[in-house]
Amino acid sequence: MAVNPHKFDAILVDPDLNSRMRLKQATTAVPAFGTVQQTSTTNEALSRMGGGGEKCDVIFISYRIDQGEITNFIKKAKETKSGQDTAYVLVLKNGADGASIAQNVIGGADGMLFEPYSVDYLYEITNLASRVKKERSTAREKAAISMLVQDLIAQVDQLAYLKSCSMDTSRAFKKMRDSSNFIQTLSPESLQVYYELAVNAFEAAPLPTDISKYKKYGGVSDRIKKRMEKKVVAELEKKGGSGGTPS
Repeated sequence: MAVNPHKFDAILVDPDLNSRMRLKQATTAVPAFGTVQQTSTTNEALSRMGGGGEKCDVIFISYRIDQGEITNFIKKAKETKSGQDTAYVLVLKNGADGASIAQNVIGGADGMLFEPYSVDYLYEITNLASRVKKERSTAREKAAISMLVQDLIAQVDQLAYLKSCSMDTSRAFKKMRDSSNFIQTLSPESLQVYYELAVNAFEAAPLPTDISKYKKYGGVSDRIKKRMEKKVVAELEKKGGSGGTPS
C-alpha cells in the first residue's frame, strides 16, 4: 500500500476517555496520521478550530454524543477556516442500525469508522480526507470563477454602453485587463473550468436593453460629460452592468 506523503492531523471528539485512547493508539499504527488531538466535547473541539491557525484534516466524532449536537457541531465546524475542508467521520459501534447511519450522513458526516478500529480502514479514512479536501477546494474555486465570469459579462455590457455614448472607457478597460491578468494565472485545470463556465454564461446572458432610447450628452462641457460618465458607471455597477442600462 502506497504511503501518502501528506500527514493528516486529526481531532478525536469523544466523552469516553478509554475510547479516545484506543482510537489514538490505533492512529499511531498508520504513518499517514500526524498530530492527533483529543477532546471530550464538541465545544472544546470548536474552540481549537475557531482561531483558524490549526490545520485539521479529519475529525472523529463518537456515537456517544447526541445526534442533534453532532449535526450542529459539523455545521459550525465547516464555517471555520480550518474546518471547511475537513473530513467528518462518525465513530460507531459495530451493528449500528441503518437509520442511525442515515441520520449521520444527512447530518453532514463524510464517512464512518466502526469499532473495533482496523488499520486498513484508517488508511481508507486518509484517502477519504484527501478526496474531501480536493472536492471542496474544487467547488469553492468553481464558485469563485463563476463570479468572475459574471463580472466579466457586466464589464462587457458596461464597455459597450460607455463606448456607444462616446464616454471615457479607460477605467472600464483597466478593470477588464485586471480580470484578464488574473485569468492568465489559473492552472490548466482551472483554466478549462473557466472556459466551460464562460462559454455557457456568455451564451445564456441576456442582451443589454436597447441603449438608443436613452439620451446621450452631446455638449462640449468636459465637466458635465465626466459627471454623466461617473453617474452612468455607478448606475451600471449598481445594476450589475448586465441586462440593463441606466434610465
